[in-house]
This record gives sequence, structure tokens and C-alpha cells, in this order.
Amino acid sequence: MSLLATIALAASGATLPACSWDHPGVDPFMSDVTAAVDHYQDIPADTRAKLKARMEKRDYDEIVSITRDGIEGRAQYGSEIRDMHFGAGSICKTVTRTHWTQTMQERGLVYCEDGQCILVPTVCRNVSRIRRIGPRPMATAAGATPASAARESDDPATELEMDPPGAGLLSGGSPGAGSTSFAQMAGPADVGLPAGPGAGLPSLVGPSGGSPAVSGIPALPPLPPGSSTITSTPSGTPSDGSAPAVPEPSTWALLLGGLGTVVFTARRRRLR
Repeated sequence: MSLLATIALAASGATLPACSWDHPGVDPFMSDVTAAVDHYQDIPADTRAKLKARMEKRDYDEIVSITRDGIEGRAQYGSEIRDMHFGAGSICKTVTRTHWTQTMQERGLVYCEDGQCILVPTVCRNVSRIRRIGPRPMATAAGATPASAARESDDPATELEMDPPGAGLLSGGSPGAGSTSFAQMAGPADVGLPAGPGAGLPSLVGPSGGSPAVSGIPALPPLPPGSSTITSTPSGTPSDGSAPAVPEPSTWALLLGGLGTVVFTARRRRLR
């Protein structure tokens, strides 16, 4: 079906059996993204309610990369996209993307509950349905693709092209939790420190070799030439690593022997 015919039927709100999605963004979905789930009456009501609740909170499972021949994400998905919403509320049962090039990609947010998965492309908000097959096997570093590398970064600033209402968190990347990029974290300017390596840090040496005055403590005078600083630790060991001398056992024996001799001589004199 031609693009003009697809747009014309979409404007009428009809249900189309098949159409192309060769030009994403040409006929974006203009109605409520969350309410569009209620058009899928084959999905149980409680499952639709859970999907809508997550879409309201923008609690998506992951951001996938849509290519001509597949849908790439952390999980495995079938390549088919079906029941796509266009315009003001029309639905196309089967959509094709045969005219896409091999390098063409679009991003999409995926919400899955009870085996039912909703796809919301970020470029046009065309709410659709896809099928999740299972978890994707762990890929080796040699077999990693650029698309998988971009997903592993979990940087929503590079993943999302827009912030579609109800489509997903700009600070997403993990279900139900926001994240802050490194660029948004407080830098030196936010805490009042000048930028640059070591900038804003006080010097540990005074102008003439003494210690600087910090927080109202006066600076110590410089050391005289040729002197060294050896301070004792609380245990009494000098900070330069040397240990105090310990007397040998023979030294103790000589000391005790001499003391005994003095005592013996003094007693003999006293007796005489």
C-alpha cells in the first residue's frame, strides 16, 4: 500500500490489514499512548492494566534498536511488528520495513507483562506489539555489535531522541529507577572550587619552608639548615622507621652482677 493511501486511511481511523513503516515519523501517533493499549482486546484486562500502570510511570523494560530485519535488545524478540497505531487512532495489523537500509535504526521502549510486549518507537510514538522470545545469550566481546555497545552504556541521553509522553524515562535504563549521568553530577564549579588539577587545594609548605597558616593556626617557623624532622608516634617509635635500642641479655647479666658486687662489698665493710 502506498504511503499516501496509508496516511489517508490512517486519518479516517480505520483498521488496516497491512501497510508499510518505511518512513518512521511521517504519520506519528497523536493520541494517548497509554490508552492505546486498550485497543488490544485480546490481551487480558488485568495484563493491560499492569502495562498501562507501568507506562504511566514510564517504567520500561529496556530501550531496543529496531532494524530492517530485527529488534535488538538485552532480550530476544521476533522481528515482526504488528498492530501499530498511526495518526489519530487507526491501527495497522501488519507493518513492513522492507525499504529500510541495512544501517537504518530506530529506538523503541519496550514494556512486557505476562508474555505481552508493547513497543513505543521514540521517533513517532506509534504504539505497537512485538513478541519476546527469551533472554539473549551472552555475547563475546569479539562478537559485540555497535548497537549492543550503545545499549550496554545505558546512557539515556544518547539513546532517546525525544521524550514522548508515557513512552519512558529520560533518566531510565533500569526498570523503575532513574539514573543521573556523570555530566549532571556536581563538578568543581558547583562546590566553589576552581577547575584544573590540584586547583583550590592549600599548599603543605610555607613560603620559606615552614608550615602554612590554616584555619587560624599560625605558621610554624622554617627549620634551620641541615636539620631534620623526626617525630615520635604514640607508641614511641620514631616516624623515620628506626627502632629504639634494646639491651642484650649479656648486658643485663653484667649489670646485675656489678650491682650484686657493690651490695656484697658494702655489707662486708659494715660488718668490719
